[in-house]
Amino acid sequence: MSDELPVPTEEQILAALQRTGYIFEQKVADLLSPGVSTGWAFKDQDTGVSREVDIFKEEYETLYDDSTGKRLTIRWVILGECKNYQWPWVALTKKWSKAALDPMDFIENRWKELTVTLAAKLELSRENGPTLPFEKFPAEYHRLRYAPHPRAVQLVKLNKKSGGWETHSSDVYSELTYPLAKAVTHLRELATPAGVYKDDAQMERVITIAFPAIFVSTDIYVVVPNRGAYSVEKSQHVILERHLSSESTSGLFRYDVVTVDGIKSWYTDHVLKVVRGVAKAAGFAGRKVYVAGRGRSVLGVPRRPATPLPRRRRSDGLLY
Repeated sequence: MSDELPVPTEEQILAALQRTGYIFEQKVADLLSPGVSTGWAFKDQDTGVSREVDIFKEEYETLYDDSTGKRLTIRWVILGECKNYQWPWVALTKKWSKAALDPMDFIENRWKELTVTLAAKLELSRENGPTLPFEKFPAEYHRLRYAPHPRAVQLVKLNKKSGGWETHSSDVYSELTYPLAKAVTHLRELATPAGVYKDDAQMERVITIAFPAIFVSTDIYVVVPNRGAYSVEKSQHVILERHLSSESTSGLFRYDVVTVDGIKSWYTDHVLKVVRGVAKAAGFAGRKVYVAGRGRSVLGVPRRPATPLPRRRRSDGLLY
């Protein structure tokens, strides 16, 4: 018997990485670059152990409005799980519920992916001025964020067997939706000011939008009900809804499910469109709105030097 250890070939190494999904994860990161981290870790709110999601991308811009002298920081974060699978996915869909337009969803923070500081929320609640009236904001947000895309109430995998095709969803909950819900909950905690800086931070207008996303390597087949019958069509992007419940992570969570071929268009035509629309709904649109600094604005807003704002004193006596 030889004592020499086996040496893998280049093809065997790449095949092993491909099976585990690491190469697919890097491909997704490349499509979303720049500024993407892989393996973003956070503390599990129930167990206290470290968890991680595959993809993390954070961007923000601070908008200034010369006509009002106000500013708004809008921040968007992609939290992604990648699933490399050889067979297609199936999304069972329903029409969007009118309950999604309820202003109470905004008051009670039922939108898990949307975090708004008190100052920004008060601005959105104004009846007068350039901002969108409070009662209309939920409908506008829903129109931008969800309405254009199929609403999936179940997501399953197809599996090819000798006797035909079968479906299963055994790991969708444990490996995809639940970790992402934990990550969104953790992000909300980070975006919600607490402790000694809470009062000062709440005076700032900051809107944070999370895009929890499931990136898949193969096609998505959408099953659409129609008067008792069903039709099937392909889609590169659906919104998955899941009700979850644990000690710390409960409620309705929504996820973008995106094929690898649709990632670039999803980011430019959906993510950035939503961010621009939310900024506009908050009253930051028009010729008087600009972004401070140099270079190209991600949101397409003109850049120029900002007018210095008066400095305020924090609760600990420091200026900011």
